[in-house]
Amino acid sequence: MAMVGNPPQTSRTSATAGAEGNTGALALEDLGALTFDGPDSAAFLQGYLTIDLDALGGEPAFTAMCNIKGRTVLTGYAWREDERVTIIVHRSLCALALSFLAPYLAFSKTRASDATAHCTLIGAMGLNLPAPARDLDAERQIMLLPGEGVNEAERLLAAGPTLTTNDWRHAAIARREVWLETATSGFFLPQMLALDELGAVSFAKGCYLGQEVVARAQHRGEVKRKLTTLAWTEDQPHVGAELRGANGHAAGVVVATAAKSANERTALAVMGRHAIEPFTIKGSASTLRTSALSREQAGLGAN
Repeated sequence: MAMVGNPPQTSRTSATAGAEGNTGALALEDLGALTFDGPDSAAFLQGYLTIDLDALGGEPAFTAMCNIKGRTVLTGYAWREDERVTIIVHRSLCALALSFLAPYLAFSKTRASDATAHCTLIGAMGLNLPAPARDLDAERQIMLLPGEGVNEAERLLAAGPTLTTNDWRHAAIARREVWLETATSGFFLPQMLALDELGAVSFAKGCYLGQEVVARAQHRGEVKRKLTTLAWTEDQPHVGAELRGANGHAAGVVVATAAKSANERTALAVMGRHAIEPFTIKGSASTLRTSALSREQAGLGAN
């Protein structure tokens, strides 16, 4: 039976919640750029990315890559331009991604490269920059400048206003957008990361690595763990931290965290459905609770 998934996302997704008031640019030093060149690049990646590359154009779409067990290896934004596909991922996963794909690339007319060291990645919010900036949504843009564009990057950042890494991460968390890192790669089904809610998984395209497992989870209609927005106090939790519930049992894993301000300390965690808060981390003073946003999304009210 054919499944109908969320419609493919576009760069015109509605404004990121919580992004209002943030205007400026920053160097995205924790992200990296993978490029795939050649006449077979899109056809090759169609068998590994969770979005439909046949429907992908020059505007970025959030996507993922899974292993054969359906666990998500990486997440990030991808776009096509002529015979090149570019994927922006967390920098810690660039080498892992190329190693993961190496056995399959041997049979394709596709050249894969880590372009991170030869380019500058700029993120912008609320600036409406012209090309080569690309829209991620109504508020955020990303600009990939080749090595010779370093002067343009410096000019843009010097012009101000500037954003912090926490501003950028907070905006991603508000959108429930998980950028996997080394510590969280290979553990979660796409549905546990709410990638289906973002339109980052196509259930109508042909097969891709791990697709059968992902499709079975979608048919069941529920996964045992779900993405939850948390608010934290005291120590900032680190990505990959294991959470314990009030009963001392394992509760979940932190997959994103940001400290935008003293009153806006947010995190995303993949949580068991029956976890009991407040949540703690061994060896840390962190205390985490379900945020008002998550309670609203779950229909539980503010109390």
